[in-house]
Amino acid sequence: MAANDGKTAVLLMRENPHQPSDSYKMEELRGLAGAAGYRILAEIIQVRGRDHRFQIGRGKISQALSYCPDKLIFYNPLSPNQVFNIRSEFSAQVIDRFNLILEIFASRASTREAKLQVELARLSYDAPHVKNALSLKKLGEQPGFRGAGAYEQSMYNDIRGRSAKIRAALQEVEMMGEDRRQRRRELGFDLIALAGYTNAGKSTLLNSLTGSGVSAIDQPFTTLSPTTRALEIKGRRVLLTDTVGFIDDLPHFLIKAFRSTLAEIAQADLVLLVADMSDPPELLRRKLVASHKALWDCGVSAPMLTVLNKADRLAEDEAAVKREKISDLAPHPVQVSASTGQGLADLAECIYQQLQPLKEYQIRLPNDSRGLRELSRLYETAELLQVSYGEELVVRLRGREETVARAGLCKVRRL
Repeated sequence: MAANDGKTAVLLMRENPHQPSDSYKMEELRGLAGAAGYRILAEIIQVRGRDHRFQIGRGKISQALSYCPDKLIFYNPLSPNQVFNIRSEFSAQVIDRFNLILEIFASRASTREAKLQVELARLSYDAPHVKNALSLKKLGEQPGFRGAGAYEQSMYNDIRGRSAKIRAALQEVEMMGEDRRQRRRELGFDLIALAGYTNAGKSTLLNSLTGSGVSAIDQPFTTLSPTTRALEIKGRRVLLTDTVGFIDDLPHFLIKAFRSTLAEIAQADLVLLVADMSDPPELLRRKLVASHKALWDCGVSAPMLTVLNKADRLAEDEAAVKREKISDLAPHPVQVSASTGQGLADLAECIYQQLQPLKEYQIRLPNDSRGLRELSRLYETAELLQVSYGEELVVRLRGREETVARAGLCKVRRL
């Protein structure tokens, strides 16, 4: 999304004086703001302890407002009280990093599922804030949530009711997704998910491996809804799925809101964890740690293969140093460049080695029209090693357990 000249912002970040400085946080906030369509007027960083009223010093907020922005965007999370105080005392529109991410999600949600997930994330974020505002209102300390006047208990009840309806709708979507994955496995496909920090090049890698033309823009969160494409690796039929990227300090309730989408990762047979190898070593480590945490929160139990992308941007000696520095997080990575094709053959071989070996079965089918239809299906979904025609059709094949289990007319024996 191109920046809009009429949509301006000043970025603010408070750094803890007792922790090492991290310039990458402001760089990431700048990228998020650009992706949301903001034109950045200034960036302000203050090293100090947390200000109870405003998160950052009063003087820094006045400095930010001297640029006359449409909005102040904080990297640090803002409490409901801090948002109310800034709006009341400075007449300023203000959001934090999480609300900025939700803005991006809302602008890019094109499917019903994605829109529901974004709305659920927003409601999950608002619910405790509304409850807190109502408590403060009863104590006479604050007029209402986000400073927009008095709010009744019914607002909190409405949020809870709407959230319950969305969760029920998304549960149906999740069940449909589970059925879809089961059908794909019955058809003989291995399911592979692309995961990783946002803007690591997952969509470009999907295009390079499958020859598809999925939109791959150099911006965070270009993919919200899962995109699946097929490919074949040494006779194994594979479905590769790209989905929403991760980001540092991803709130747990956001992961819960996107549960139906992230199930494509959690229920995969193999996860390709994609990382941007051109990042500085400290940033690369931080993104890998954040991705590992998100995968843990998603409940991933499948084997994982780390793919270090954008390898064309650095020399081999520099790449070797980086691989050593992240060896505890990625002990056996594959180094590739999705844009140039470098290393993709090695990646395909590693994927093949990581997939569970197909099992061999002997199947007996009735030698009639029903058995022949089943045999035809097995030709399409498994690797047939031998077929003997007699009173029965005796088939020896190599395939997925789900494919064989679907053959309800036959007698199955594992070899």
